Amino acid sequence: MKLAVFCLTSIAAVAAQASDFTDTAKVVSSRPIYQSYTTQECRTVTTAPQPQAQGERQMGGSILGGVVGGLLGAQVGQGSGRTAAAAAGAIAGAIAGDRIQNNPAQAAAPQSQQVCHDVQRQEISGYEVHYIYAGHRASTVMSYPPGNTISIEVTAVQ
Repeated sequence: MKLAVFCLTSIAAVAAQASDFTDTAKVVSSRPIYQSYTTQECRTVTTAPQPQAQGERQMGGSILGGVVGGLLGAQVGQGSGRTAAAAAGAIAGAIAGDRIQNNPAQAAAPQSQQVCHDVQRQEISGYEVHYIYAGHRASTVMSYPPGNTISIEVTAVQ
């Protein structure tokens, strides 16, 4: 029985000697590790209506205005004045129809559209850190920038 107690005590002593502890190591260098990714940026663009170019006049408004003006003028006059009223109505209607259809101020309303484009971005995802501990060079990756020293976990084994 004494032998069994002695063996367990010896094993416990060895386990106690193999312990973990934190120590400090000198940082030799560090460099950021970049991760690239693509995002999409969008914005709304409003386009102004384009005025009609000279020579692109539409005739439909003039014709329709002339016909309607002539019919209305014919309703107003009597006898030979009816013909004059119809002619005056046709002229006034044609002018009004032309102005309504070809008026640059009444051009199409401004239009909005969403324009998107891809943007390449980079961000730091970590730091590659080279350090010296007990005369040996080693490296690790950290999520934050190191200072002049870093804390390391050391396991001592006999």
